[in-house]
Amino acid sequence: MINALKKEIKKYPKRSVLTLILLFTLLAAFVVALFQHAWVYMLYIVIISVVICLPVAAGKFYKIDIPLPLSIFAVVYIYAALFLGSLNNYYAKFWWWDVVLHTSSGLAFGIIGFFILYVLYRTKKIRASPKMVAMFSFTFALAIGTLWEIFEFTADSIFGMGMQVGNFFGTSMLGGNLADTMKDLINDSIGALFSAAMSYLYLKRDSGIVFKPMVKEFKKDNPRFFKKRKSK
Repeated sequence: MINALKKEIKKYPKRSVLTLILLFTLLAAFVVALFQHAWVYMLYIVIISVVICLPVAAGKFYKIDIPLPLSIFAVVYIYAALFLGSLNNYYAKFWWWDVVLHTSSGLAFGIIGFFILYVLYRTKKIRASPKMVAMFSFTFALAIGTLWEIFEFTADSIFGMGMQVGNFFGTSMLGGNLADTMKDLINDSIGALFSAAMSYLYLKRDSGIVFKPMVKEFKKDNPRFFKKRKSK
């Protein structure tokens, strides 16, 4: 276990240090909650700590090296959304918190959707045009955004976490939680649309300010997906 952790830190020092710092802040919050006998708060912190480790664990399980910017974003997003946003009420304190998180998540999940179809496309497991890849990138991000809204609704209904705050530019919105859900999906769509456009430009013209360097890194770290098959 210790050797595996050392290997991970050596291979990805930036991501590892960032993850450890965030986990340390969660540990500090856990200790404070312990002295205050805030048992539910403590439970949330444990769950958030586990979720933060999931992106790295998933990469190890499926033997995929996730591009560093994407993996760092995943760790920061989980921390910002669950710990700062939900547990410490940043959604209500800062009107722009929800906007930034949902727009950036739409962008990130659009990139993930692109990589899923891109690997299948490059390994000849499916036939797809650049338009189809872009469309999948967009719809994949929106599907994840919809699942997140279901999670927010469930968390608010059962645990009263206040994730659907229903405000915009610091003022209450007409429609409350419904309006908050629609606002979130619109922000998801904006980020997803940008990912779809960049994925199309990359496949069509070998350009894209986000995709080109990230795809290059993904190919370098995951050569097994891009080995040319020997002709029979």
